[in-house]
Amino acid sequence: MAIQLLDAARNEIPVKFTQFSGGERHVQIDETTLGSLSGKVLVRAHMASSHDVMDYLLLENILLTQGLTVDLEVPYFPYARQDRICAVGQAFSLDVMTKLLNINADKKAGKQGKITVWDCHSEVTTALLAANTSFSEVVNVSSVDIIAKSEALSALLKDEKTVLVCPDKGAKARTQMVADAFNRERKQPITIVQCDKKRDPVTGKILGTHVHATDLSGLTAVITDDICDGGATFIGIAKELRRLNCTKVVLYVTHGIFSKGIEVFDGLLDQLFTSDSFPQQPTDKISVIAFAAK
Repeated sequence: MAIQLLDAARNEIPVKFTQFSGGERHVQIDETTLGSLSGKVLVRAHMASSHDVMDYLLLENILLTQGLTVDLEVPYFPYARQDRICAVGQAFSLDVMTKLLNINADKKAGKQGKITVWDCHSEVTTALLAANTSFSEVVNVSSVDIIAKSEALSALLKDEKTVLVCPDKGAKARTQMVADAFNRERKQPITIVQCDKKRDPVTGKILGTHVHATDLSGLTAVITDDICDGGATFIGIAKELRRLNCTKVVLYVTHGIFSKGIEVFDGLLDQLFTSDSFPQQPTDKISVIAFAAK
């Protein structure tokens, strides 16, 4: 289920989500069940569509009207990739999304509750959540915390023959954070290999990729990033890493959308790791890191 409601003891509360014939969403909680709730509740929302967003907003309205405090967990925060206006005529989608989460709040009540996101695309997300919403606390779970849940990936990052690959300038801070976390368990600091990509600001299409290295023979390359959608960035990087004689090429992304399937990486990646922020089926091609709270 895309959206779950849990009480203070973390028991799941039944919520009915339906749609009218005109396309409008409808959310209903049994009156007796609703009346039994008090204090703080938790909503876990996997918002993968506009329906999911609307369902959350309607549910939030019910809960706040009841006088409850809402903690919200959104593993993949919608529209976080559009964290600025890149070309004339584009909307500032992330700003709009964060303001939507505030529409049910009673401004007189002040800030309350907590919102948790996983490895958000940039610091703009947490800044706008703090500025635009009624949540008193904004928590961004780091990729390091998620990676640490995988023994296999952690072992690779501790190996002295592993290098970290930073896919673009925007991922520098994230990549360095991963390096710092695992350097404590290595004899030598992990080498970070920087990449550059050229993107069309209007279409978003990747126009080219360059890996700043000359020879990576005998090394395992671990690419780390927050999101994989169609995979064009990582396909280009993996091809270059293969050309540079890497023994092994591994990709970790927190949020695996994989809109074109993982078959696009056949022959390019030796291992693929991702979290369960999106529903995934573990196979011999993909390792899913179970991080979602039970």
